[in-house]
Amino acid sequence: MNRRRQIIMPSDVFPPHCGGAGWSAHALALALQQHGEQVTAVVPRPNQHIMFYPHSVLNIDTIDVAQPHVSLPLLQTYLRQQLLIPRLRTAIQRAINDPAHTIIHAQHLLAAQAAMPLRRLGAKVIVTVRDHWPWDYRATGMQMHGDQRTLAGMQHTMKMRNAPLAQRIVAPAYVRQMRQRADLLAQADMVIGVSQYIRECIAQHIPNATVVAIPNMVDCVSIATTITQPLTVANVPEHFSLFVGKLARNKGAELLPELILRIRPPAIVVAGDGPLNAAVAAAAQAAAIPCLLLDWVDHDDVLRLMARCDALWFPSSWDEPLSRVLLEALACGAPIVAMPTGGTPEIIIDGTSGILAADIASFVTAAQRLHDDARWRQRIQAGARLRAQQFYDSNVVIRQFLALYDRIGGAS
Repeated sequence: MNRRRQIIMPSDVFPPHCGGAGWSAHALALALQQHGEQVTAVVPRPNQHIMFYPHSVLNIDTIDVAQPHVSLPLLQTYLRQQLLIPRLRTAIQRAINDPAHTIIHAQHLLAAQAAMPLRRLGAKVIVTVRDHWPWDYRATGMQMHGDQRTLAGMQHTMKMRNAPLAQRIVAPAYVRQMRQRADLLAQADMVIGVSQYIRECIAQHIPNATVVAIPNMVDCVSIATTITQPLTVANVPEHFSLFVGKLARNKGAELLPELILRIRPPAIVVAGDGPLNAAVAAAAQAAAIPCLLLDWVDHDDVLRLMARCDALWFPSSWDEPLSRVLLEALACGAPIVAMPTGGTPEIIIDGTSGILAADIASFVTAAQRLHDDARWRQRIQAGARLRAQQFYDSNVVIRQFLALYDRIGGAS
């Protein structure tokens, strides 16, 4: 008797309240389900009292796992993770119907640590790498010095980052954790990098891992329908520049005050929150430019803002693996100006599906032209939509995942 393949998808983050990584995991789960796969997500949730809570999250069968409470502030994150991993593993194992026909597709670090020992049951384990966690304990890839699998490398990196004393004291524990991360990827049946850039990083740091590149996906048809609906956000101006994301340094938000003063857009809308809120508002006030700071925004409204903006500013200063903001912006036909870091140049073909600007001066010039030249802006918008449809649409990308699953096993 043929058995249906089961895909269990443990993910450190997942909708409805999450960033781009969680939405990318959900998009994959939804596309797999639409192509006949049996999918179950396993997700840690804070402030949950039921240890394992099965329910549906945006049409995906999901098991929420209660996060343990830890009251030691400086070591809270590290200890909570160590206590959470066995809980996630228990939830994954409970969800398995037949190991021989099961693929556990871990979406993030904790999910991978929980999943890998379950290979002993006969299940296949795939790990998707969405950021820099295999070689950076903070997963940003910023302010690194040396190999963090060595004590010297970890101590140098912690010093550069002004890590608190309690963290530095337990540096050997972080070294052990970094070695475990590398071992995880070496043991996996397959590792997926979300861009060629991430695939190359994995191959460089863990050369014995079996790794391929498959991008995040977007549902272009669904997005096209969503953006035709009216905004539920009030007071959005007719013409504006848009910034989407956390107002933090690694997202390039520290450049927003200068960009506002130099570009002088008709208005600036920010869909996000963070420590640089006040600086952005002050710069807009100094330049007498209308500024709408929206804090948390419903995901569908973010898409509608992307579709309506004159320019989407993406001055991200860290090596973006493959930004979901940019993928969704492509599908919305947003005119994008972006710094060419990490996997961003794989998304944007300069002058065709967006503009790549390597420095502030070129960023300012490109953004100003997008505001001033409607014909050029419309050409960039059309190129963005076309690139999304050809390379990142769920119907295109899902075929790569299904072929990979068939290749490693777990098929009927």
